[in-house]
Amino acid sequence: MFITKPLKGTLIKYNRNSTGVYDDEYKSISPIYLCPYNQDIRIVFGTYTIPEAEGYYIVKSKTDIKEGDQINFMDRTFTVIKVKDNWIWNKIVNYTVAIK
Repeated sequence: MFITKPLKGTLIKYNRNSTGVYDDEYKSISPIYLCPYNQDIRIVFGTYTIPEAEGYYIVKSKTDIKEGDQINFMDRTFTVIKVKDNWIWNKIVNYTVAIK
């Protein structure tokens, strides 16, 4: 559930093959819709903090995103360091993604 209009970025997925061996050359690129998370609110309410994170994004619940993937947004590339699911009424509504 997005309250604001999401912005468009690119998700670079790594290690999605079935062999179980990490392969940095095998990657798939897909479009993604995300919303930058306001860090001022994060500090005031203390809802979700990671010391080494540069920022946070909120992505839709149907997005296939894992730690180690990369997000290309506004001509910058960020690495996903943590993915946290957000629940409302026994259902995952979105993911909060910490990036570095």
